[in-house]
Amino acid sequence: MFKFKNFYLTFILFFYFSFTYSQLRIEIKGGIADPINIAIVPMKWELKSTQTTYLHRIIKSDLESFGEFVVLAPESMLSLPTSKEEIYYKDWRLLGVDYLVIGGIKDSDLDGNTETNYIIFDIAREKSIHRGNVIGPIKSLRKIGHKMSDKIYEKIQGIPGIFSTKLAYIDKPSSEDPNYNLRISDIDGFESISLFSSPQPLMSPSWSPDRKEIAYVSFEEGTSRIFLQELSSAKRKGLKLEEGINSSPNWSPNGDMISAVLSKSGNPDLFIYDLEQSSWTQITKHFGIDTEPDWSPDSRSLLFTSNRSGSPQIYEANIKSNRIKRLTFEGTYNARARYLPNGKGIIFVHRRNGVFHIATQNFRSGKVRILTDTYLDESPTISPNGNVIIYATKDGDRDILAGITMDGKTKFIMPSLKGEAREPAWSPLID
Repeated sequence: MFKFKNFYLTFILFFYFSFTYSQLRIEIKGGIADPINIAIVPMKWELKSTQTTYLHRIIKSDLESFGEFVVLAPESMLSLPTSKEEIYYKDWRLLGVDYLVIGGIKDSDLDGNTETNYIIFDIAREKSIHRGNVIGPIKSLRKIGHKMSDKIYEKIQGIPGIFSTKLAYIDKPSSEDPNYNLRISDIDGFESISLFSSPQPLMSPSWSPDRKEIAYVSFEEGTSRIFLQELSSAKRKGLKLEEGINSSPNWSPNGDMISAVLSKSGNPDLFIYDLEQSSWTQITKHFGIDTEPDWSPDSRSLLFTSNRSGSPQIYEANIKSNRIKRLTFEGTYNARARYLPNGKGIIFVHRRNGVFHIATQNFRSGKVRILTDTYLDESPTISPNGNVIIYATKDGDRDILAGITMDGKTKFIMPSLKGEAREPAWSPLID
């Protein structure tokens, strides 16, 4: 268990899964011109055991992941303070540092746990802006580092950090592994596990809002079927199988329902599965193809792709009234939309001049803004703080994941060290 201030955080132990050290890696391809300069002083080690994991390295990797921060190397520091009294602000200003983090790790009063205390300083204002405390087992120092990174990011940038979130994605068959794998990893690619493996295709992972289960599509029975799988036990349950297509599951933010695409009425339409009643309710009914649903943050509406106007466009269906509204009008191909976490716009796949890009559209202005300059982009997923998009694209002939910040200033790729990755799904934030 972790104690973050007065709150306990329970992390799932996947002890029976096959772990890999790092399956994905983030490679920055372009960052902002004026990043924030921060110094993370190596934490004072007050444990009896030999130090093998270094929190300052984990935090450095986290903060530099998306090009927004540059972390000063310890060998470039003029001193290594571990207390407020040892800080000389003038020295850090000479080094061009905007913020400073110091701290230490010691044994906790809770048996078998460590306690990490840290302070964030604003160098320009010469004052501390946050004091933090994280308690957890020594074997989970990487998770502790991510929680510290989240808080550092939040105190400086004003929005929640996302370094403790996870990414689900599909690994395609390769020469090393002939199966499709549903994988889950930390956002930095570490602690990667294969949650489920099959020689038949796997598709469309979607997280439950409490991050305890994942819904996905498997073809293991010779047809598409939606499964729910618990992360703590690996227990699987297939949703009620209907004739025809059973695809595109998407968990509602309130956790009560799953939207999906079924073709039992003839054409692919949107349906909602009530998890308590174990029953389907039809939402759309049209001779066109309705697919790729996504829930609004308030669980009241669904985005979806439909060709009912003659070309793929984005629509929104009100769950209560079944009123349907077209949202996109620019271009002849707009698909796979996802709501922004604040509900003020969408991200989606937009085709321009024959090339598929990731774009965003603000609901109020209706303006479409293309974000990516890669090609054959698909399956965008947005971070729960609304700041970063990860999507599937091509690197030559290889399927890889890539990303971009919403302001378009930082671009990165996330190649898989084994196989090829598709269909990313970003986990919710968990306090």
